Amino acid sequence: MVNSKSTQAIHGRKDKLYRGANFPVYPSTTFAVEKSDDYDKFIGDEEEFYIYSRYSNPTVRNVEEKLASLENSEDAILFSSGMAAITTSILSFARSGDHIVALRRLYGMTYRFLRDIAPKFGIETHFVDESELYAMDQKYPGARIVYFETPINPTTDCISIRKVVKAARKAGALTIVDNTFASPINQNPINLGVDVVIHSVTKYIGGHSDIMAGAAVASKKLIKDIREAMKAFGGCINPLDAYMLDRSVKTLKVRVEQQNRSAQRLAEFFVRQRKVNRVLYPGLPSSRSYKTARRQMTGFGGMLCIELGDLDAAKKFCDSLEVALNATSLGGVETLVSIPVLTSHIKMSPEELKAARVTEGMVRISVGIEDTDDLLLDFKRALAKI
Repeated sequence: MVNSKSTQAIHGRKDKLYRGANFPVYPSTTFAVEKSDDYDKFIGDEEEFYIYSRYSNPTVRNVEEKLASLENSEDAILFSSGMAAITTSILSFARSGDHIVALRRLYGMTYRFLRDIAPKFGIETHFVDESELYAMDQKYPGARIVYFETPINPTTDCISIRKVVKAARKAGALTIVDNTFASPINQNPINLGVDVVIHSVTKYIGGHSDIMAGAAVASKKLIKDIREAMKAFGGCINPLDAYMLDRSVKTLKVRVEQQNRSAQRLAEFFVRQRKVNRVLYPGLPSSRSYKTARRQMTGFGGMLCIELGDLDAAKKFCDSLEVALNATSLGGVETLVSIPVLTSHIKMSPEELKAARVTEGMVRISVGIEDTDDLLLDFKRALAKI
C-alpha cells in the first residue's frame, strides 16, 4: 500500500484501454445499459455501475478515491462547491428537532447557514467558544452534530481536535470539521477521530483559482448517507471540473509545502513591522495556537492574518499591493489578500464580529507560490504607504 502523499496524489485509477498517463474524462451525463436487467445493479447500489452523472461518474470517482486516500479515510464525495459539501453533509444527519453545537468562530457563510437557514428546517444551533466546545457533552448531551473548523477562518487559531472528539463521543454526537485551511497535506482529522472532514476544494486542493468544488471525506457508511442526500439536492460536480481537479491534486503536496515555507517567512517579517499591530500565524512560537498546531499538524499552512490600525489602513495596504491580488478566495498559486469585514465575514453584527475575534483592521493573507522575496518586497512597499 502506498503511504506517500506525493504518490497518492499522482497515481489514481489507470486508463486500461490506452494506458494514458491521465485517467480519461467522461463528460457524458448518461450511461447506457446493455440490457434492462442491468438496472438491478443500480438498485443494489453496485459501486462501479454508472447510469447518470448526478449519482456518480468514473472521472469523479477517480478524484474521490484520491481525496479519501490523502485524508487516510475509506471514501469521499465531491460537490459543486464547498458550501454544497457543508450544507449537504449537515442535512444528511440533522433532522427537525435536532441540535448542533458549533464553534462560534466559523467561515462567515457557514455561520450564516447555521444561524439563518438551518432553523427553517427545525434545526437549532448553539454557538460556543473553545472552552465550551471541549466540554459540550456536559451542557449539550443530546446534540446530534458538533461542527468546527481548524485552523479557523480568518484568524488561523487552532482548535484541539482530540478534545472536541472526546467531548462529542461522550455526548453521542457526530463530528464534522472543515479542514480547508490546512489541506490534507498539513492535517488529517480522520486520524484524530473526526467522523466527517469537509474541504472547499476550490481552495488548496484545486489550487489554481479555476475550479469551484467541495468534498466530504468519511467512512463508507457515512459517505453513503451523504451521497443519497446529494442525489436529491443535486450539488454534484461536473466531470470536466473533476478532470481538471485531478490535474491539480497531482501537485498539491509541492504547492502546499512551498506555501508553508513562504507563510512562515512572511509571518516572521510582519512581526518586525511597527505598523502591524498583531500577526496571527500558528507557526510563530508566540502564537496561542503554536503548541496545538505542532501536535496535530505536519505543516503550519499558507494562511496568516495581520492586524493594522483600522479599516482605512487595511484598505490602503491591500490597494497598494502590486504582486498580491486583493481577492476574496484562498489557497491558489497566487497570493491573495482580503479584508474579512468586507468579504468572508460580511453581514455579521459588531457583536458577532467581536465574538469571532475579527476586527476592521484585519487583513487575511493567502500565500501563493511566487518567489518569497518578491512577496516580501511587495508587502514592505504597501506598508510604507499606510
